[in-house]
Amino acid sequence: MTTELAGPIRRVAIVVGVVLVLAAALTPVPTGAATPSRADGGDLRVVDYNILHGIFCDDHAGCRAPDRVALFLDQLVAARCPPVVGLQEVNDDLRSQFAARVPSVCGGRYHEAFGKAQGNDKEFVLTTLPARNARVVPLPGGLRSASRVELTSDLGPVVLVVTHQDGDAVFPACRDNVAHYRCPKPCPDGTTYPTCQTILGEQLASRGGPKRALRIYMGDFNVTPGTPRYRSLTSGGWTDTHLAARNAECDPATGSQCTSGRDDQSLAALQDPSARESERIDFIFVKPPPGCTPRFDGAADADGDGTGTGLFAATPAVGGPGGLVWPSDHTAVSMDMACA
Repeated sequence: MTTELAGPIRRVAIVVGVVLVLAAALTPVPTGAATPSRADGGDLRVVDYNILHGIFCDDHAGCRAPDRVALFLDQLVAARCPPVVGLQEVNDDLRSQFAARVPSVCGGRYHEAFGKAQGNDKEFVLTTLPARNARVVPLPGGLRSASRVELTSDLGPVVLVVTHQDGDAVFPACRDNVAHYRCPKPCPDGTTYPTCQTILGEQLASRGGPKRALRIYMGDFNVTPGTPRYRSLTSGGWTDTHLAARNAECDPATGSQCTSGRDDQSLAALQDPSARESERIDFIFVKPPPGCTPRFDGAADADGDGTGTGLFAATPAVGGPGGLVWPSDHTAVSMDMACA
């Protein structure tokens, strides 16, 4: 090639390269529920589930607890083993069922984040991630608790709190002048027990741990969207991931997008494919760290990693153990999040 031609050719190549770079930069990036969540920093997949202790079930055997645990673990495998699984209503029997089966699923990668806790209604976390600083905080009323653990994920550090709280029925109010009814700070005198449960769980999720941690506050809150306790969280900076992923709100008439309402005392309900939920009371709330704009892969699982954001395993199982189609009276919820 002659020297006279080499200069013009190089200039043309440079111009073409600049045009291609600008075209790539100006190409619109799709947003919304159908947008794959995975970004350069990876993603985090989480499942939350009230799995039903079953102690009041009409079969007097925990509503066939071994089969329910087996069915749920099958669902986790089908979802490609989400690395964070938080459960409520786990009693000693259910804990032993998980301990016996977990080593044989997902390559044995799951481990339990908490030590053994006595009771019929405790939180339980299975994770494939490094975990530390696990602690369980009792909540007012003597039955409920909030369980906290710090995890290390592809998105960076995570502070996770899993909880099961009472609904807004008539409960005693906090009274500082009677020791038995005294609520811990910051619950003021006159706060109802359920409201104080939400406040204490939120404080547990918001404080401590790495400053740049992604914070997750999830569980069965026994209140629906629009209630004061729900609004106190969303107005305080917590994102309801179900709605953020553009899922519809629960329709009690059809059961669509609802998480609770099936009979919790009947084995027949767990074998009935037509048994419907009627309210949404199970939530995964998140607070992203500075510099993280959350992106949620929608329920359709656009990124194909097995888990989306919304209801989890919400259709009746086919060929479940002993004819079971539901592992619980609740429907699980899930999240697949990345930082844009």
